[in-house]
Amino acid sequence: MLVYSRVLGEAAPEAFVLSDDDPTVADLLARASAAGSAKGRLVELDLNDAADTAKLRDLGIGDGDLVSLRPVGSPRINTIPTPAPDLDSEALRVPTANKRRLSEYEEVTRLLQWHEPFHIDGGRPSQTVWTPESTVLACSDWEAYRSPDKLYYRTYTTRQARAGRSVATAFGFAEKEAQLASVDPARVDLMREVLGALQYPDWGLCVSHQNTTRFALSSWIAGATSFMMFDELRHAQMYGRLALAYGEHHPGFDDQRPAWMESPRLQPTRRLVEEIMATLDWGKAIIVGDLLFEPLNTAAAHALLTTGSLAAGDGLTPFICSSIEDDKVRHRESAAAFLRLVCEDDEYGPANRALIADWAAELLPRAVEAATTLLGGGPAAALDEALTWITAQLGELQIPTGATDLNTEEMSA
Repeated sequence: MLVYSRVLGEAAPEAFVLSDDDPTVADLLARASAAGSAKGRLVELDLNDAADTAKLRDLGIGDGDLVSLRPVGSPRINTIPTPAPDLDSEALRVPTANKRRLSEYEEVTRLLQWHEPFHIDGGRPSQTVWTPESTVLACSDWEAYRSPDKLYYRTYTTRQARAGRSVATAFGFAEKEAQLASVDPARVDLMREVLGALQYPDWGLCVSHQNTTRFALSSWIAGATSFMMFDELRHAQMYGRLALAYGEHHPGFDDQRPAWMESPRLQPTRRLVEEIMATLDWGKAIIVGDLLFEPLNTAAAHALLTTGSLAAGDGLTPFICSSIEDDKVRHRESAAAFLRLVCEDDEYGPANRALIADWAAELLPRAVEAATTLLGGGPAAALDEALTWITAQLGELQIPTGATDLNTEEMSA
């Protein structure tokens, strides 16, 4: 039976479906007393001498009828909503130079992240989500960050859809022509050892960007890292697709995890990736992951995958690496913009530069060592461009790395 009831003078009607085909007054009151409208009180029918055992139908109450209830006692639950916060909209407004019109990127990206006061915190420190303590870096205005690529959802998906179609065409052509079937055996042995395992560093960066997107104190930063997160997932999957394409013609490409867990050439990289994934400080994660680790790791990985590939009969892999590299360049520039934001801050810049100098001095030599080990005796010069870019970003902001005039051979010695 479906019965509508309302607490007299207090609430709108509520619907209760009573499972018993012939319910009693007690059945209805048990449901109504547990409803929020009862405010923790017992309720009774607004009928004199209606016994709990009386059948509703005997009282003239049928399916779909509305009955009135009387509350017993005072409310024990405060159902009055908390007042809305007094937000200073002008304080949250993004300043515009000379009242210029905001770009579409600015309009759709600004002020998406929550701002104080945060309802979810509820005055309980243990429940704090967005807090300055989420990163040891400090900034006078996190809202001042802008990603150099100016991407937002529409432009990002349009761009990546084009890239996806190009990659799909390349895979389709390679499959149609059975291109990878005739790759030089020595080349196949190398790819079997490293190709699938290269998914894991990019997956680690993907996970790290998830945390940054969740806790960053600005939607400008969270927007940029969310696209970086999706890109890293794309990269991990493309390495996996390459391994599957090789596996169509050569054995040993089925399970790449043992190589990632056990291969000596991959263990320094694995340690760094796991440390980056465990870095819950979102600001530090951007610096160590996207500025200090990724450029060197990608340089080593792509040197392995592309050097001699065409001569060995593999024209697919260089194309895939080129598509990945297009994304990586955007990531580095976005991270460099974040670096400038925190290091050029008038109030907090010196302290931020000191922190980043310590991180670079500790991690950069290890990142060079990991990339060199990944190369497995390949030319260390393959890392020179990436290392030059990293040191240039730090040097422009007077951030020492703990060593000067070092090349890859010296840093990995």
